[in-house]
Amino acid sequence: MTTVEELQQLMFNQIAAQCRLPETETVPVAQVSGRVLAQDVVSPMNVPNANVSAMDGYALPHEAKAGDVFQLIGESAAGHAFSGSVGQGECVRIMTGAVVPADCITVVLQENTQVDRDGNIVLTQDMGGAQNIRYAGEEIKIGTHVLPQGRILRHADSLLLAALGFGDVCVYKKIKVSVLSTGDELVEPSQALSGSSQIYDSNRHMLMARLSEFPIEIIDLKKVEDDLESVMRVLDEAAKTSDVVITSGGVSVGDYDYMREAVLRLGAIHHYKVAMKPGKPFVFGRMLLAWYFGLPGNPISGFVGFDMFVKSALWQLCGARDLPQPLRFQAALTAPVKKAAGRMDIQRATITRQSDGSWTVAPCGSQDSHRILGISQANAYMLLPLESGSLAVGDVVEVQPFEQAFL
Repeated sequence: MTTVEELQQLMFNQIAAQCRLPETETVPVAQVSGRVLAQDVVSPMNVPNANVSAMDGYALPHEAKAGDVFQLIGESAAGHAFSGSVGQGECVRIMTGAVVPADCITVVLQENTQVDRDGNIVLTQDMGGAQNIRYAGEEIKIGTHVLPQGRILRHADSLLLAALGFGDVCVYKKIKVSVLSTGDELVEPSQALSGSSQIYDSNRHMLMARLSEFPIEIIDLKKVEDDLESVMRVLDEAAKTSDVVITSGGVSVGDYDYMREAVLRLGAIHHYKVAMKPGKPFVFGRMLLAWYFGLPGNPISGFVGFDMFVKSALWQLCGARDLPQPLRFQAALTAPVKKAAGRMDIQRATITRQSDGSWTVAPCGSQDSHRILGISQANAYMLLPLESGSLAVGDVVEVQPFEQAFL
């Protein structure tokens, strides 16, 4: 079996070698968060765009000493710059963010001055040059590359882009991802079960919920019947209309698991089994021009497989260059963990921050791949390497927090 790391690298290499970047479109700057930038962004202006005051105070044309007197001749406020000239012994009242008059070289803080009875400004301490001024281009110079092509844009990037005057931004179009599940036992959650052999189709809805976090157009193909002809027909149509096809169930080697066979007939499978628990059966392949990810039907196996393999691959297919890396750190066990060597074990867990800043972790309920309550109660994974055996209280393990659990 292939290790988790080997499969991740294989998938990255295959997609990098064959992936076509999506087409582009422009969207309003307020809507770019979560989209992938389609071209480098170069600053069209200096930031600040002029020399501006960093404080409320008085702009002076020269250095001065405590006791020096300046005649107040005007005011510079944000959006309303002083337009006259400032001579020796004169000053201009200035507000934070306002343009510093061209004749002035420094700004004295308001609290370091007094006003005499004639309305003149008297310094209460010495004032050197180049004080309390933010100079043009000090933060960003015109022509600076501020954001690279392939960046997954964040809320903070909207602030930067808008501050640089961009009303619209060029991003990659959303890719089309078809989602379907297989299994005669599956029933839509809104419908009533008609017998004990039926279960609700939870995996497909979980996948669509998770895909909503990506720049993706979701195509819900619902459920396909457990026969090869039906699976072939649906997959063939999905491969012609989608960039990606994700299925749940039917990738094992049982008598009624037809998904893998159908993919082989329509395209090629790059990998099948991975040394991971849960989620050993994982299919990665290609059908026509569509990429294929086949997740196992066990709900936790599918949930974990999405995190370990599908998330990064989807960002790559969406045009991202610097792929997001999950946050991981070390935590000490507060309960023993059972594990057999030979496969990487990804267990649902609860992590807790201690008063000294360290983290502890404990398994969250039974780790069977069909148990769904634990994944809802957990706030992290424990990532136990394949060579590891059982672990005792106090042993240190690697953990990966769930993003939504730590907003």
